[in-house]
Amino acid sequence: MIKHIFCDLDGTLYHDGISDEDSNAIKEIEKKGVKFHIATGRIFKQAYNMTKDNIKLNGYYICENGSFIHDKDHQLIFKGTIDDNLVKKVINRFESDTAHLYFKYDGDVVLIGGEHIFKHYTSDFIVDPNFIKKDNFDNLVGNIGIVCDNLDELGRIELYFKSEFGELLDIYLSGPYTLNIVPKGVSKKASIEYVSEILGTKMDEIATIGDSPNDICMLEGFKYSFVMNDARDSVKKVANYKAKNVKEALDIINKINGVEN
Repeated sequence: MIKHIFCDLDGTLYHDGISDEDSNAIKEIEKKGVKFHIATGRIFKQAYNMTKDNIKLNGYYICENGSFIHDKDHQLIFKGTIDDNLVKKVINRFESDTAHLYFKYDGDVVLIGGEHIFKHYTSDFIVDPNFIKKDNFDNLVGNIGIVCDNLDELGRIELYFKSEFGELLDIYLSGPYTLNIVPKGVSKKASIEYVSEILGTKMDEIATIGDSPNDICMLEGFKYSFVMNDARDSVKKVANYKAKNVKEALDIINKINGVEN
């Protein structure tokens, strides 16, 4: 029986808001004893603000692709950040005319530039070109991002940083215009495993739902993995089920659990 669901936000549950159809389906499945959790690349305050008006979440928030985990009472229970020296090395190796660095730092998103592109995702960010000149970051950088609307340039940077830092950091595309750099071994999947140990839950009692490259790790490692129909082929091929939206995925989970919708 599936007892816990870990769901991505952008492009999966959240499309300029959460639909009534999806939010009602979440409420109904929780009434049947299944807990719903969020697993997102967003910082916690964004994830909470995106969900609070539509669903009363009783589960965990896995944020910044696993760098931070908050429990149902919003308390931080895990932090996996990038060492300051490594942050500085990434900054020093970064060079591009069209791409821009940003940082998920101490609960905020700090942009060095490129806010016109980043506004595709959110307006909740700080612009501080001098951030990269700081003497230290207090080991509070959970995620380094690169935003660029030139996909060829973003691909070039991805390959370059993988060659330079692939042994120390995980580097992957997280959206149409963004590249994410996170601590090695910190991921949505690793965070789900961390939470499952707290909950005493087996892997075959968990379902995952996503749509983006940063969801691949939490889709391919689980028996009950769901991908959105409009996801990239590279994401679709690692999931075991496809659905048009979260409600349809939850309908399938109910059937797996032997529960009528």
